[in-house]
Amino acid sequence: MTELTVYGAIGAPSGERTLAWALLDLALERELGLKRTPEILREPGGRPYFPDCPDLWFNISHSRGGAVCALDRQPVGVDVELLRRAPRRLAGDLEDEAFFWLWTAREATVKRQGLGIGSLVGGGPEPDPLCRRLEGFLPGYVVTVCPSREIRIRTVRADEL
Repeated sequence: MTELTVYGAIGAPSGERTLAWALLDLALERELGLKRTPEILREPGGRPYFPDCPDLWFNISHSRGGAVCALDRQPVGVDVELLRRAPRRLAGDLEDEAFFWLWTAREATVKRQGLGIGSLVGGGPEPDPLCRRLEGFLPGYVVTVCPSREIRIRTVRADEL
């Protein structure tokens, strides 16, 4: 893999978790020819990994019907949020879209670093400068991916799942 690949789909709001895992299965099959998902374990901070494939990293996210999966050869974080009215107590003066861009960038950063979502309490770290917002990838959603290095990012819509 010479590029980071992000798969995404929009489905039923009650099925986005299942959809995110299905995107991982699809990405592994299409990108690497794997017919079966390798065993998945979690690091202490919660970051998932493949113990039998130490040079393969992934991350998934889902929000209110939207789901994404990022696949790379180095640690990666991804986050998706339905664009909606931002919670005023958290957003302060930020516009809704600006709030969700900041939120998804912080979450993708934390996920890539393996710090655990709990590290977002109190605002969390500043977004990594490598974070990239995937404009228009899933209409109505803010999607941000945080690679470990400068790399080409390819997106794949998979709404047929």
